[in-house]
Amino acid sequence: MLFTKTMITTGDFDALGARVEQELRDHKGKYIFQGIVFVMAGILAAAFPAATALNVELIIGAILLLVGVFQLILTLKSKMHWWSLLSAGLSIVIGIVMLWKPLPMLLAFVTLLAVFMTIEGVLELLLAFQFRPVRNWSWMLFSGVITLLLAVILWIGFPVFDVLYLGWVVAINLVFYGVSLLMLVWKSAS
Repeated sequence: MLFTKTMITTGDFDALGARVEQELRDHKGKYIFQGIVFVMAGILAAAFPAATALNVELIIGAILLLVGVFQLILTLKSKMHWWSLLSAGLSIVIGIVMLWKPLPMLLAFVTLLAVFMTIEGVLELLLAFQFRPVRNWSWMLFSGVITLLLAVILWIGFPVFDVLYLGWVVAINLVFYGVSLLMLVWKSAS
C-alpha cells in the first residue's frame, strides 16, 4: 500500500480505516492477549536484565547451531553448491562460539541488537503510517520512535551499559509494543 503508484483518495483512506478497525474489533481478544503477553514479557525482562540479555544470546547461539547442522545435512544429501557448505559451517561455528563463550559474544551481540533495533524501529514507523486511518495509530508511531531512540542509545552507549542495558532495551521494547497493540484495540473497540 505504501508503494503503490496510484493516489489514495480520502474516501479510500476512510474505507481502509474502517476495514482495519473492523479487523481489530473482530479479533479483539487475540490482540489484547498479544498486547498483555508483550507487556508481561517486558516487565519480566526488566526485572532480570542480565539474565534476559544472556538468555537472548544463548537462544540465538542454539538456533544458529541447529540451523547450521540442518543446513549441512541437507546440503550434503542434495549435493548443493559449495557456498551452502560454507554458510552451514559459518552458522555452526558461530553457534558453538556463542554457546561456548557467551559473555564475550554478548558484547558483540549488543552491536547486532543495535542494528536490529534500528531496522525494527524504521519498520514500526512504516507500520504506524499504514495504521494511520485507525484511531490511536499514534501509539504505534510512538513505539517506533522509542525503538529508534533505544537503538541510538545502544549505538552511543556501548559498552557503557553493556549487559544490563541490553536486557532493559529488550524490556522497554516489549512493553511499548504491547501497550501500542492494546491502545489500538481499545480505541477501535469503543
